Amino acid sequence: MDKFERLKKLNKLLDEGLITQYEYDTENRKYLNDDKAQKEQHSLEENKVITTKKFRFGTRKDIWYASFIALALLTIAFFSTDGFKKLKTEKTSKRTLPVVNIYFQEEQVFPVYLIYLRNSKQGLLEMTITNPDNIGKNVQVLYGFSEFGGLESKSVHIESGSVKKILVTPYSPDLLNVLTPINTPLIVKVIDEQNRTLFSESWSIKVNPGDQIPWKIKNRDCTDLIASWVTPKDRFVQELTRKAKEKNVGHFTTTGKISDEEFINLVKDLFNAVKDEGITINKSTINFGEGSAQRIRLPKLTLKTKSANSIDGSVLLASLFENVGLRPYIVILSDHAIVGVSRPNQESDRIYIETTLLGRSLIESILSFETTFTSATKSGKEAYNKAYSNGVNQEGGKFMVIDIHKARTDGILPLN
Repeated sequence: MDKFERLKKLNKLLDEGLITQYEYDTENRKYLNDDKAQKEQHSLEENKVITTKKFRFGTRKDIWYASFIALALLTIAFFSTDGFKKLKTEKTSKRTLPVVNIYFQEEQVFPVYLIYLRNSKQGLLEMTITNPDNIGKNVQVLYGFSEFGGLESKSVHIESGSVKKILVTPYSPDLLNVLTPINTPLIVKVIDEQNRTLFSESWSIKVNPGDQIPWKIKNRDCTDLIASWVTPKDRFVQELTRKAKEKNVGHFTTTGKISDEEFINLVKDLFNAVKDEGITINKSTINFGEGSAQRIRLPKLTLKTKSANSIDGSVLLASLFENVGLRPYIVILSDHAIVGVSRPNQESDRIYIETTLLGRSLIESILSFETTFTSATKSGKEAYNKAYSNGVNQEGGKFMVIDIHKARTDGILPLN
């Protein structure tokens, strides 16, 4: 029953005298109070719903903002610490590392051969580094004889997906001071930019004396390495040249074009300067057998000890000839050596000298009715012609002419 019907009913009851005025007022107020209470109750329920909705909305929004702020703080903390670096390291470590392979089969080395390999840009060890990754890599190659100074270092960059060939020759000047064969470790190590070891190996290698020349190493004839002992800048050689010049100041020349007479006089002056040193000649033979080696004195040692064999004497004279600008040759015969010399631009006009006659006495010269220099050049020419003839006719015996000038262009440089 709505409000209008209820009031109508109460008015009718009052008109018919069925209820008193007091009862009418009482019922009317009761209705009004109930209606107000319902309105108040309805208003309370609506406010509750609205408040609940506001509360729920506010909670989700606060949680979203709080989560965003927490994530931002965590991100800042991650990047400001080592987290990012560790993540980068872990990512890098998962990349494919370069692969190193080394070809090395030597059991012994000769210092003079190592010098030649370095000067001629060749390598004692052949190394290949493969980079299968899709980015370029930088590596460090460390190598050397551990008992002869520190390891040498070489930086290498390998492009992505490529293979790089590297030739290295370990060497130390101290190797030339080796007097007797010694076994020493040869170390090779390869590390990457993170200092991780990609390759590490050590071999025990026999190092031969620094004054030995190998006649042959595997398939290579090493006779031309004798040019290393020709040392024109050695101070002993320079001092002997100065003495020869002072003694023959009238016709001693070392520069420009020289006549036949000047050429012969210059060679004779240098020959006599060596002879005047009183060097004793040892007429020992040379063994050119495969696998053999020969000890050769450097010019400074020959002048110090006053002793030489045919090779030592040839090396000493060749050093003097090169010092004054002439073109020397070491001629290897079947069992000994002689020296040759020409003017720089006239290679065909050579003088050959038998150096074992450097030790001939004055009495021998008088009895032969010719100077020692004349006898040495005659004997030298005869020995050369005989060896040349045997070589042409393919007869036995070793015969090689080492052009010192050509050897220099081939990377065979003086030992000092």
